[in-house]
Amino acid sequence: MAIIDARDLPEGTEIEADLVIIGGGMAGIAIATEWAGANKSVAILESGGLEFDQTIQDLYRGSGVMRAPDNSDASLDDYTWQSRMRILGGSAAIWGGKCVPLDEADFTRRDWLSRTGWPMTRAQLQPYYDRACRLLEVPLFDRDFDSAQEEGRPPLTVNGAREFFSAPRYFSPIGGSDQEKFDRFRTGPSEAVNVNVYLHANVTEIRRRRRGRRISDLAVACLNGKHHSVRGRAYVLATGGIENVRLLLASNLGNDSDQLGRNFMGHVTYGQFEDEKPISMLAISDAQRAMTLYTDNGRDKVHCVLAATLEAQRRFTMGNFTATLVSATFPPNANVEATRTLAAMLDQNGIGAEPAQRVATYFMAEHMPNPESRITLDAANVDPLGMPKVRLDWVYTRRDLDNLEAGVNALAQVLGESNTGRVCWPVPRSEWLAGFSPSRHHMGATRMSVDRDEGVVDINCRVHGIDNLYVAGCSVFPTSGIANPSLTLVALAMRMSDHLKRDLGVRS
Repeated sequence: MAIIDARDLPEGTEIEADLVIIGGGMAGIAIATEWAGANKSVAILESGGLEFDQTIQDLYRGSGVMRAPDNSDASLDDYTWQSRMRILGGSAAIWGGKCVPLDEADFTRRDWLSRTGWPMTRAQLQPYYDRACRLLEVPLFDRDFDSAQEEGRPPLTVNGAREFFSAPRYFSPIGGSDQEKFDRFRTGPSEAVNVNVYLHANVTEIRRRRRGRRISDLAVACLNGKHHSVRGRAYVLATGGIENVRLLLASNLGNDSDQLGRNFMGHVTYGQFEDEKPISMLAISDAQRAMTLYTDNGRDKVHCVLAATLEAQRRFTMGNFTATLVSATFPPNANVEATRTLAAMLDQNGIGAEPAQRVATYFMAEHMPNPESRITLDAANVDPLGMPKVRLDWVYTRRDLDNLEAGVNALAQVLGESNTGRVCWPVPRSEWLAGFSPSRHHMGATRMSVDRDEGVVDINCRVHGIDNLYVAGCSVFPTSGIANPSLTLVALAMRMSDHLKRDLGVRS
């Protein structure tokens, strides 16, 4: 229907809609797209505008630290505002576009790991993955990928792919790489007669009816000093994995289990192939073997990583794990050359063999749910709207480090057993955190659970104990898995959309 600047509305405007979506990022836009043209009204409340504004972006500012056993702490004070984009379309504006579903193993309860398993299966989510792929304009996973079709880009098959397999990733054109498609994605819902988008509309409080199980309305503030209210039949909180928590905590909602803000997860990611620091790489014994299926990240073709199977996770008693191979220029390094020579000698006809090819690699392991890895509010510091700023304590446990080490060792063992290659990663544990890359994957702090004492939302992403408040985005993930989360968060948003349509009586 329209894109409206909330700063231009008369003071105290009361906005009403059947469905109110707080946040105009990927999850919020995905839901609104599903509702466009329906017989119910939709209001999207977005803090940002159509263009980047540093003053608005600064509303994300908070403080943080990353910790791991026996490592020096790393500051995350800039992370909260640098890892997200406060703009209509959200972080898709700076998104790399990489799309991949979670593995079946990620949905499975693994007895050797605590707090694993989702209250749904990959098969149950698959139809929504397909719909998410269509929205994001990528091929359908498990249907369209056939490595045999990748002429000149053969897969690296090790031990019949029992422990490690080539897992495909596709790149969506929707995002920073294609401004025209990004604009069409984020503004498309507003062209429907039943959808209004309100820009510069900051929700500062979600208000519950006194002693009730329903949300009554929302308080909205603008940076120009105006205040409004918004009322709906159902509300979806979709402001991102950190801001979802911030608004719920500030509104004193969703924390009956004391799980709100806890179990924050990113990924455990290490890769180093620059300067004169220790190198992380694979030495592929066949020096002439084409590795472009893994090293070519061209957006017009599939890109694969080496991923652990459930069998490998069980065999090596570890969490999920991937190795991502990249094209990189190596500085002179004795460890690299020794590994290349050794791999060739062992696997390719002894001393006279051509040295193995070196392929820069970064390794990624699951970040397991940990109640002490959490988001809290810093009541002593508030933003210009009076909202308390966030404090992020991103905490890895010994189990997280064990999983990373076990994954690297497993890959090294499988490559060695098959005479395919070797792994180079001469990094003592006490130096890992300095090489960790803090991903933009804000997961877990409003985790999904069947038992309301174990999480914040139920299987439909409805906040436990509240009838008409839902949470969208990867903050609901029970476990981090090993994939970039965007495709899954869109799939879950579409699943939620179907539930809300049934609940509110939307006619197809």
